[in-house]
Amino acid sequence: MFRRRTPLSIFSQIRSVVWPERGFRRLFSYLFQRVVRLPGTSASIAIGVASGVAVSFTPFVGLHFIIAALLAILMRGNVLASAIGTFFGNPWTFLLIWVSDYRLGLWLMSVTGYADQIHVLNFNELVNVMTTVMHFFTFSDHASWQDVMLSLEQVFLPMAIGGTVLAILAWLLSFLVTYYVLEVWRAHRVKRLSKAFQNAKTRKTSGR
Repeated sequence: MFRRRTPLSIFSQIRSVVWPERGFRRLFSYLFQRVVRLPGTSASIAIGVASGVAVSFTPFVGLHFIIAALLAILMRGNVLASAIGTFFGNPWTFLLIWVSDYRLGLWLMSVTGYADQIHVLNFNELVNVMTTVMHFFTFSDHASWQDVMLSLEQVFLPMAIGGTVLAILAWLLSFLVTYYVLEVWRAHRVKRLSKAFQNAKTRKTSGR
């Protein structure tokens, strides 16, 4: 029922993932409208969005929706908002996130003296590792568990350490920003509706 009459080509499908068909401005506007119209308190929605954003910094690619939902439930946040928050992790941001996680994790391990036995991966090696993980958890390729274990042997620990630190910072920042935006938007909406109600009441009174 909901299928396209003309199926998208493989190139079009890849392009739609990297660059939305109607542009990023339309996508961001849509996500913003979805967030501000969610039911619940500003705090619960902000917790949900922050959980989704924070999880995007973890190396558990393919499990972000599930982990974000569990984190939101644990913190009494909005689960749907957590799913929206995971859109922070996308093809345009994943490379920067992976490199940041890995480099920060290596630095923290080197400070404590635990990075001596770890082979430092270059950019291409890191991308290949995370691509293998993504294929495994999304069942989009024939990557086996053995492939994943071999890939993560030298990269998972530093990425987990660095990703945890960045996830905490991302959670705090995204919570504060989302909460502030929601409070301002809702106050403006109440003021606008009140003004519209008063105008309607004035017109009704003057019409008698």
